[in-house]
Amino acid sequence: MTKLILGIVFTWLVVNILKPLIKWKKAGKFEKRFLAEDGGMPSGHTSWVAPLATGMYLETGFSYYFIISIVITLNVVYDAISVRPKIGRQARTLNKLLEGRERGEKLEESVGHTPSEVLVSLVLSVIIPLAVYKIF
Repeated sequence: MTKLILGIVFTWLVVNILKPLIKWKKAGKFEKRFLAEDGGMPSGHTSWVAPLATGMYLETGFSYYFIISIVITLNVVYDAISVRPKIGRQARTLNKLLEGRERGEKLEESVGHTPSEVLVSLVLSVIIPLAVYKIF
């Protein structure tokens, strides 16, 4: 159980350290908002559930627990690459429509992920838990 939790936590940490560093490199300068923004490379949401699936397989083999964790992972991945990008496009449209008007906070436009951003997170979500199980 400890290895399962360590695999999830280490994967999440690596992804959430990489994300602002990648944004910093792309932008050419560091901004504090990079630490809290949604979207971008790699997917933070995927880094919570995919290592759970990897850990469940390593703990229980091809079991009901593993299948359930795969279903949850697929649901999060679908949301990240299909639903959330649509929300980002809607936010962009609303921000343009409301431009110049007095209103509250601007809607965040970068909330979804590309398939490659999710794929990188999925790869890390297999490699890191495997390493944790081998080392510990």
